[in-house]
Order: sequence, then structure tokens, then C-alpha cells
Amino acid sequence: MADWLHTYTEPMRRLLIAALSVVALMAPLAPAVMPPPAVLTACAPGETGVTNGCAPFCLPGRYFDYDHTGLCLQVPPPPPNDVVPQSVSM
Repeated sequence: MADWLHTYTEPMRRLLIAALSVVALMAPLAPAVMPPPAVLTACAPGETGVTNGCAPFCLPGRYFDYDHTGLCLQVPPPPPNDVVPQSVSM
């Protein structure tokens, strides 16, 4: 074989062996670095994914305000009897 051929093939051979070694060493770790299953997208609004299903995002007595703050807010008290709450325009 010509000497000039070794100049080009030897670095490529070393690179290929190094890449295959990395793949072989990382294969047992693949389950640890895989993303979790898509249970996070299967939960209802107001719930978050946990290890065994879904759970409410906020504590009882609070609700998640999607539209304005993105926080868990206190559930407002019910209106008094026969009173309909009206919004005040400013």
C-alpha cells in the first residue's frame, strides 16, 4: 500500500474506533438519559405529571390562574344569596 494512503486512513480509523467505543460505553446508560414518557401531556388542565399519573397542580382551596398570573390563587368565596356579581368597567 502506498504511504500517502496511510496518511489519510489512519486518522479516520482512529476516529471511527473512538466513536464506536463511546457508543458502546454509553449504551448501558441510555435508559437513564432518555426523556420521561409522555404522561406530562396526558394530564388534564390544572394537573401536573407525577411518577404514577397526574396530580392537582395547586393545593386544595386554590385554583391555577392560566389567563393572568400563572399562580395558584385563593378560590373566591361564593356570592351572597340572590346577588349576581357584576364586573366594573374602568
